[in-house]
Amino acid sequence: MGYWRHVSEAEHEVSPGRWRTFNRRLVGLDDGIENVEVIVAEMKVGGSSLPHFHDECEQVMYILEGTMQVEIEGERAELSAGHAVWVPRGAIHEVNNAGSEPLRFLLIYAPPRR
Repeated sequence: MGYWRHVSEAEHEVSPGRWRTFNRRLVGLDDGIENVEVIVAEMKVGGSSLPHFHDECEQVMYILEGTMQVEIEGERAELSAGHAVWVPRGAIHEVNNAGSEPLRFLLIYAPPRR
């Protein structure tokens, strides 16, 4: 089974409603973890997500590289590496790459999305 994975071993995934964005799932339900899911996301220059919400989970984002413009329930901010962002269950939010380089961030969902 294994209990670790390097980001380079995780497959690229593309979610609907996102442009110039891909995810690499590091750990989740398929690994026998029931209460949390961790993903590395990369949003290329000009990348964005449509406004959306998750009614089944909470979300935390931690910016690794680049500049993120985020809007949550009408509150907007431009953030950089080292910032954490939390999105309560059901909160409408969107994310955009506001910089001139790729935006990389961790996505943490609790519980994992099905």
